[in-house]
Order: sequence, then C-alpha cells, then structure tokens
Amino acid sequence: MLHTKMAPSSAVLRPYVWAYGMTTGWGGSVPLVIPLPARPKQLLTFFFADPYCMHRPGSDRSDASPRVTVVGPQTQARADVSVCGRIDNFTIHFQPSGFNRLFGIPMTELTDAAHDAYAVIGPEFPRLEHELGDTPGFAERIQIIEERLIRMLGCYARLDSVAIAANSLFASNGIHRVSAMATDSGLSPRQFERRFLEQVGVPPKLYARIIRFNAALDHKLQLPSRAWSRIANDHDFYDQMHLVHDCRAFTGESPSRFLAHLVGLPEFHTLFATENRLRH
Repeated sequence: MLHTKMAPSSAVLRPYVWAYGMTTGWGGSVPLVIPLPARPKQLLTFFFADPYCMHRPGSDRSDASPRVTVVGPQTQARADVSVCGRIDNFTIHFQPSGFNRLFGIPMTELTDAAHDAYAVIGPEFPRLEHELGDTPGFAERIQIIEERLIRMLGCYARLDSVAIAANSLFASNGIHRVSAMATDSGLSPRQFERRFLEQVGVPPKLYARIIRFNAALDHKLQLPSRAWSRIANDHDFYDQMHLVHDCRAFTGESPSRFLAHLVGLPEFHTLFATENRLRH
C-alpha cells in the first residue's frame, strides 16, 4: 500500500515551486504498472528505497530511474512506470518556469526526457540527497530543500512577464488564450513563443492543451459518473470529440480505454486526488 502526501511551497518559493510530494509504503512484489499520459510538470525526485522502472511500450526493456531524477514536461505517452518493493520518494513539483528560473537550464533540453540530476544540475546534490535520506519526516525534508532553494534565488534571472504568464496558464488549467498572454507580456507572438519555449520546454499552445487535458482527466477521476461531454464543456473543449482527439494525442488511446487502465490503480487515484485538493 502506497501513501502520498503533498504540501504547497512557502510564499517566497511559490513562483518557482508549486508543491512538494512524498510517497512511501510497499509497492508489492508484483510490479504495479502505471500508464502515464503527456503531462506538464517538471519534477525533481529523490528515490531513497527501490527505484521506479520506466517501460517503453513495444519494448521488453525497462530502465531503473536514477537515484535523483529530473523529469521535464512530456508531450506524449512515451513510457509506463513500474513500481514495486519498498518505496520512499520525495519530489519537488516545479512551476512551469520554475526549474529554468532556479537553475538557468533551457527547458528544451529536458522536454520528453528524464535525466540523472547530477548530470543536469551539478555535483552539489550528493550531500543534499544524504541529508534528505537521513530525514524521513515530510515536513523536515521540505525545510531542508526550501533552505537550499531559497539560497539559490537570485543566481539566475527572476521571473519575467513570460514566466508569470506560464505560471498563470498552469494555474488556470490551460484556459488562458496564448495571443492574449503575448499581448499582456508586451511581446510579439513570435517573441513570446521563443521565450516561452526556452523557459517551459513546450510551445505555449501545445502546453495549454496538455494542461487542459490533464485537468479534464483529473476531473473524471474525481467524478467518475460525470459524462465525458460535460467534462469537455467544463474544461473549454469545443465538444466531446475535441477531448477524444486530445486524449488520443496524449495517451494513444480513447478516454474510456485509457481510464479503464487506471480503474485498478488506487495509488494513481490517490495521487490525483491529493494534487486536486492542493490546487484548490
């Protein structure tokens, strides 16, 4: 049985970090396979017990996650996660522009990828990994990571109008119009898209679609009896077929078929429910 906790970041880090999460427990001896859709988040995860394994559809190969893993935004369903054994993970969920603003790394280098954090961020992480691993409490781990991240503020550029627009797009579940965001940022559409891509890793219109689809999927998981047509309307899709089209683009399957894979995965439901409570 896996247990997930989530908590928001402090006010000073809120423009950069959306939340922290911790998952602990026993994943069982038989791997629990979780299909992952395209998703907007940028994550830094510390694995203190057994790692997750990434299995790519159509391949017999599974790759164990590095002990500290950076995951960029995903534009398609590229892999399933396999979970088993003893689980103790701590994750930083960044705002859309947060990782770029804190570490100064162009997010196009992380799109549709997961990397060893040591190779991406640098050598200071072994000591931090040991500190967090020796501190099993969720609140204590948050305190350690916040102290480190707050010291990093100012090393790179602070939030600009594009970063603020990207964070606002995430907070609105992808509803904001890209043309309006460019105008509000005082940039031409081309300038806005170029800078958005560097900071977020995904073009703004595609990023908005991914956010909106994940919000719709979250809604359906929380209210299974709600019709897909109403879910589509609630999340600003043109109609149900528009939602179906995006679901196929981001999962490779129809909404009903993808949802069927998740029915027997209470851990996935728990994670989405916890994130949903935190968002609202």
